[in-house]
Amino acid sequence: MAVDRAEVAGGRWGDHNAERRRAVIAAYIELIEESEPGADIPLQLIADRAGLKRSVVYRHFSDRGDLDAKTREFAVDSVVELVMPDFDPAESLWDTVFRIVDTYVGWVSVHARLHDWVERGPGSGDLAGRAVVTGTKAAIGQRVSDLFTMAAAVVDLEHAGIDAASFGIVSLVDGAVTRWLDTRPPGLDAAEVTRVLTDSIWYLVDGHARSRGFVVDPNLPIAELLAAPPARFDA
Repeated sequence: MAVDRAEVAGGRWGDHNAERRRAVIAAYIELIEESEPGADIPLQLIADRAGLKRSVVYRHFSDRGDLDAKTREFAVDSVVELVMPDFDPAESLWDTVFRIVDTYVGWVSVHARLHDWVERGPGSGDLAGRAVVTGTKAAIGQRVSDLFTMAAAVVDLEHAGIDAASFGIVSLVDGAVTRWLDTRPPGLDAAEVTRVLTDSIWYLVDGHARSRGFVVDPNLPIAELLAAPPARFDA
């Protein structure tokens, strides 16, 4: 699958890396997308795809491990920009969850080989490789936690378990999507995975809300929920 090199050149990468360095990363990602999982991708092949000599590549990366690390960092940064959770006041809570999950599942289904390489490819077991992946999941988990904490504050609710549950949701989605990619069971396409995960997350949110005396309408726009928070059962 071809990679838009203008996309690779954008963002903070465009500010901190030379054009040749960006070209190498783009070429590597293209080859990862085109190769079978676990396939060896020689540095010479990467250099050829980038239109550079092998010796030039080593001027921009200290070694192959450095190239793997920088490519993994770029790939992870790209997906985080797409899926970092946020609220649109015009959306309902259910639609918000669906949008975020659908974006992630959609990206992974298109970039399945890149996703596998990020999780299991060269350097993934190194300290730096693990730090990129776990750090990213932690950042997303913290964002989910912040959003749920903010939502709970609207009804004057505080609970130490919100943070743990938020990180659990991130692990739920990550584990389920990885399993789906590994097995590809018949009848379970990307749209169905999105629906199942969205429903599962909503059941978790709804269950916790009800156990504390609140019923939240999943289809009510967030702006309306904030303007008129639900009252407790016993209020």
